[in-house]
Amino acid sequence: MKHFFLAILLVLGLSACDDGDVIVTTFDFDDINLEVCQTATSYVFYKVNNTNLESLSFKLQTQNDTILTTQDTLMFQIDGAINVVNYRTYDTSLPQGYFCSSIPPSSPRILKDFVSTQGVATFFTRIIDTTYTGVGIDQDTSYVYRTEILFNNLRLEKENETVTQQTLDFGFINVTGQ
Repeated sequence: MKHFFLAILLVLGLSACDDGDVIVTTFDFDDINLEVCQTATSYVFYKVNNTNLESLSFKLQTQNDTILTTQDTLMFQIDGAINVVNYRTYDTSLPQGYFCSSIPPSSPRILKDFVSTQGVATFFTRIIDTTYTGVGIDQDTSYVYRTEILFNNLRLEKENETVTQQTLDFGFINVTGQ
């Protein structure tokens, strides 16, 4: 009888299933400010959580340099080539300016890199404050614009792992302009 139970335990131990890697299905960036870098043809929006050694970034290719200073609602298709969302984990904290470097630093090392394959980014830009500094002509008026970014139907993939988010509030950016 003792051999029978030992055989059952051995069979159960050998046939136990492996759930594979645990995949993050929620992101811990709620209390982290959204930041942005801009070039002539693109924006990089990003959040860095150095406590968890992770980042969430969105590279947007556009010739429109006023998307953050024009009241409007704009939608952009997310893919893995032109408009790209990345969720990454690292082996150490990210240095200041990591996402704004024209040449990516060689450190820290990226441990996991989930890249977008589909989704939609919606930009809601509104004026939240107005300052009049002169006699009321347009040149004497400045505005604070708030752009909120929302991802819908976001799909991120890494090899055979997939993370999906039906709706993800990426955050907002405030910009002053005329």
